Amino acid sequence: MRFWPASHLLVVLVSLPLFAQDSQPSRHISSVAPIQAPHHVLSAERISPPPSPSARPRPSTDATSGNNWQLFATLSQALIHDISFPSALIGYAAGEHGQVWKTTNGGKAWTQVLKADTNDYFYGIDALTNKDIVVSGFYDSTTTSQGVFRWSHDGGKTWTNDLTFGPTSLQRVRFVKQNGILMEQGGGNKPTYAEFTANGGDAVSDWTSAENNSDGGWFDPQFSFLLNLHARASGINFCTSLNAGAAWSCSPSVDSVFDGPVYFDSDARGWVGGGEIYPNVEGWIHRTTNSGKTWSGRVLDGPWPIRSILMLNATTGWAAGGNFYTGVGGVYFTTNGGQSWSTDLSTGAEMGSCAQRLVSGKHQIWCAGFAGTPSVYSTYIYSMAY
Repeated sequence: MRFWPASHLLVVLVSLPLFAQDSQPSRHISSVAPIQAPHHVLSAERISPPPSPSARPRPSTDATSGNNWQLFATLSQALIHDISFPSALIGYAAGEHGQVWKTTNGGKAWTQVLKADTNDYFYGIDALTNKDIVVSGFYDSTTTSQGVFRWSHDGGKTWTNDLTFGPTSLQRVRFVKQNGILMEQGGGNKPTYAEFTANGGDAVSDWTSAENNSDGGWFDPQFSFLLNLHARASGINFCTSLNAGAAWSCSPSVDSVFDGPVYFDSDARGWVGGGEIYPNVEGWIHRTTNSGKTWSGRVLDGPWPIRSILMLNATTGWAAGGNFYTGVGGVYFTTNGGQSWSTDLSTGAEMGSCAQRLVSGKHQIWCAGFAGTPSVYSTYIYSMAY
């Protein structure tokens, strides 16, 4: 794992070569995490000559979908990386510096219900019920890094202490009933593991490691975990588990550079996003209709990385993303299964997580992102009904 001090980050980024030469590898950077404190750089060496601009499926720039996004809330000095809504009114959000927030009115007002150690960086949260919530991430400092998770079983009133996995960094956590998957962040030369549990995962001893990225590649925070316990995750490699994370089969990433978020709404239909912040700032999406046997080319190649995908059904969905360091981001919209996309919302924030719940016959959509500088920043939570 390589650490870059925050004060040196931008200097290092602009000191790299700007463009890949033909047939020569270039270092493509997906993201750095966390925003605060020492960084883990997620990157790969790829031979990637820039494609012809005329061949890129660029998104439409007019937001004529008719979707009425509203800025519901601004959380000052919060860097939220994941949100979860167990019901239409109750939702939770987790972020850096040990922060967990809660809403009881559908996202319009939020109260901080956990302020853990400032070296805790929560990258995942899953609300199994209105009262049962698990957060995951890592404790990170200049001297140590270890994966952590915490539980609350009373709606955020009280929490367990950090439950530690040792020298690793955890990302998101997702449950299907008693079955849970905790994905490691990975990077460097170490294999990346998926932790899995079949009995609720209250204690560290309830979890078992399954190696799924033996070459040391990283995975994006968003992975897919269906009700039939089939899971997909991607980053440097695209991996599939058909037994709730206990065993994985892997192949190269769908995109020639690397992948990002994965969303499957069935075993047949799936979407993979991706993006980089260096040497270019851009994002892309691929789609499959045959369980990943074959994938489309880039059906979107836009000006910000894709970090979250949310589909309501086979045709309608959103893809959110952005880059904190260059102040770009927003949400794309599709009504044809992701064959084409239009800009639905431009925020200038790095939109990293979306959620939805059915409310009075309509789907309420929430997307959260953050913007600012490494010292002064806010999270912005947008919502709309569809």
